[in-house]
Amino acid sequence: MATNNKNYNVKDVNATDDYSAWGLIHLENKNYDEALKCFQLMAELEPYNPIHYIHMGHVYENIDMFDSAKKCYENALRVDSQNIEAILNIGSIYELQGDYHNAVNQYRTAIEIDPQAIEPRYRLATLYDRHDMLDEATEEYEDILYINPQHVKTLHNLGRIYFQYGQYAEALKKFQAVLDLEPENIAAWNDLGSVYEITNNTIQAIATYRKALKINPLDEETNYNLANVYFNLFLTSPNVVNINNIVERLKFILSRNPHNEKVRRLLNKITGG
Repeated sequence: MATNNKNYNVKDVNATDDYSAWGLIHLENKNYDEALKCFQLMAELEPYNPIHYIHMGHVYENIDMFDSAKKCYENALRVDSQNIEAILNIGSIYELQGDYHNAVNQYRTAIEIDPQAIEPRYRLATLYDRHDMLDEATEEYEDILYINPQHVKTLHNLGRIYFQYGQYAEALKKFQAVLDLEPENIAAWNDLGSVYEITNNTIQAIATYRKALKINPLDEETNYNLANVYFNLFLTSPNVVNINNIVERLKFILSRNPHNEKVRRLLNKITGG
């Protein structure tokens, strides 16, 4: 475990001090040995407070001792069987260990305890999403939006699923809803541009990517998307587009990230390299 250079002795702290606060400070500073000492002491002083076991679990997770972390969260549940944070943390560990069946069970247990809680539903939805169980993910995302219609991450993820399904009008609505809530969300601008591209609205796609570049002129994905849409326009209307501008944009991206293979492939396609 990582430690800092200064030895920390809990006996040096006044009895009235909040050891938990000290532990959180050490945890934030990645002084895991010292954080664990504080949380263990708090668990001894307040054995019926689940938060101390949860804090200990966080320490163990940070040093990749997931079985120890899981035991801490289970200890929290022995104190409070309906502690949603402990249930979700165990679910996350199951996910990390590839035990998706038990992860789903944990998230569903949390949903049963608090049907209005967003986090358990979101974790379940993203688990389904990552494993291409898109129908199940869609159902969970829609349940979240029923509870909170302005949950940005859910709107965005649902938009991407609609895009994969070819439901471009629905995808467009979701991405626009994200941008209404977060006007500087670069990823949403790029996804919105992709909708315009795939529906052959090239001019609107270009305008969308340009809006994204006003927010962050250095964004690799946006610069690539703009170069790509211009290249596709060049293929059909070569007199409208200056191919050299496309090449320069791609070279600019590679000057910042030489390992961007997607950009390099497009550049080689254009230049014959």
